[in-house]
Amino acid sequence: MLNALSRLSRSTDPLTQEIGGEMVMMNVQSGNFFNLDAVGTDIWNRIGDGISFAELCAALEQDYDADAATIAGDAATFVNKMAGMGLVIIDP
Repeated sequence: MLNALSRLSRSTDPLTQEIGGEMVMMNVQSGNFFNLDAVGTDIWNRIGDGISFAELCAALEQDYDADAATIAGDAATFVNKMAGMGLVIIDP
């Protein structure tokens, strides 16, 4: 379950390439392709080798014009979806 202290990291499985500010990914295990928009690419890049969910949200609050609750909710939806596809690892 994702919470503020959860550590996030990118899975090593997907092949990735940034093209025109958007990330194109292929999950090698499933063979599925994914395309992240500019905000999704930004989150993917911020996750990097590891960041807490709270740190991620705080960083996003600095760069996006939305309230903290909206950012946390949208980020949680994105991170949980990516985790469900095996692209992000959530360490409770």
